[in-house]
Parts: sequence; structure tokens; C-alpha cells
Amino acid sequence: MFLAWLMTISLFLTCIYTTIVIFDRLKERDASDLAQLQVQLEKMGMDHKQMKQAM
Repeated sequence: MFLAWLMTISLFLTCIYTTIVIFDRLKERDASDLAQLQVQLEKMGMDHKQMKQAM
């Protein structure tokens, strides 16, 4: 009976740890994607201003 409880608890902790790791990586990836989009938006804004000045 002790072994069954030990296995259940260890499986539960493993699942929690795995979930936390997955969500942390997703947060990092989202932050990276957001930073890239922000840089692209800034570049588009600069290009648009340069086009207005050229006209």
C-alpha cells in the first residue's frame, strides 16, 4: 500500500513539474515573439515616416 501511495504522489509531482516547465517555456516564447513583433512595428513606423518625408 505504501508503494502505491509513493507512486501516486511521485506521478502527481512529476505532472505538476512538467506542466510548470511547459508553461514557463511558452511564456518565454510569447515574450520573444512579442519583442520581435514590436521591433517589426517600429521598423514599419520608421519606414512610413521616411516615405512621408520623401514625398
